[in-house]
Amino acid sequence: MQSQMPLFFILLFLSVFLISQALILPSVGKKVRHKQLMKRLRESHKHIDAESINLLRENALRDLNPLEKWLIQFSFFESVKKKLDLAGIRTSFSKFLFLSFLVGVAFLLVLLLLNQIWYLSIGVMFVIWVVEYFVIQKMINDRLQKFEEQLPEALDIIKRVLQAGQPLNHAFYEVGKEMPAPLGPEFLNTYNLLNYGYDLRLAIMQMSERSPTISMLAFSSAVLLQKETGGNLTENLDKLSQILRARFKLSRKIKTISAESRMSAWVLVLAPFGLYAIIYLINPEYIQVLHSDPRGLKMVGVGMIALAIGTLWIRKIVNIEV
Repeated sequence: MQSQMPLFFILLFLSVFLISQALILPSVGKKVRHKQLMKRLRESHKHIDAESINLLRENALRDLNPLEKWLIQFSFFESVKKKLDLAGIRTSFSKFLFLSFLVGVAFLLVLLLLNQIWYLSIGVMFVIWVVEYFVIQKMINDRLQKFEEQLPEALDIIKRVLQAGQPLNHAFYEVGKEMPAPLGPEFLNTYNLLNYGYDLRLAIMQMSERSPTISMLAFSSAVLLQKETGGNLTENLDKLSQILRARFKLSRKIKTISAESRMSAWVLVLAPFGLYAIIYLINPEYIQVLHSDPRGLKMVGVGMIALAIGTLWIRKIVNIEV
């Protein structure tokens, strides 16, 4: 049964990684609800004329080569491109797909050359792609969270520029010049679009698609509402800035209160692996049966599934959206 040892340790590593990601991914309302936001953006697109929609599409496809333009016709590749844009990865998505495929195949060939089981080698290749997915998701969450944290300060800059009598597009330029990435470049890009003749509504909606956060949706709604119905935009932005700061304050307070629960979750999740390591070091023969007997491997598989379900359940309890 020694040939099953690599499979056992691969399953062990994969389970620990996935479980840790379930706990590490941002909680307390930090995770962006992309589907709801994108649904509202699509509803807004229904009221745009065909010429404006073509302008948006041409701008989105402007930097793509012919192969990438053909690939994004498929929903899977379009989703990959959007995730790379949200993560702030500047590499073209065709190059990223090629490198990811190359890395996975390289691991597959290395394991086959080491005389590992073929289905185990294929499983490792897919594990590499799963790890890449989690890394990209972490980058997306970090970037959008940082964007939301920077937005209240950007609103203050816009408010001061408007109070000085400058137009809104100049306020975007000041934000792009003063604020660091990821917020600064987004506002600077919107300023450039407005200078090129873009309608304010199209430019704001495109920025909302590139940074689909709750705070950005609130900002875009305030700007578009002022454009369509009038009103005091400076006052609205001031109130929005206060609301966003209060939201972050409440979010951090909830995170502090739930810290003990998250620590308890870590202890409960990692206890089986720690116990296995201790027994393996003290009495290896005793634990050997667990991964040398087929029934032991089945028990490990069932245990990993139950542990993953329990982890997601705990995360659901301690995850409070603000």
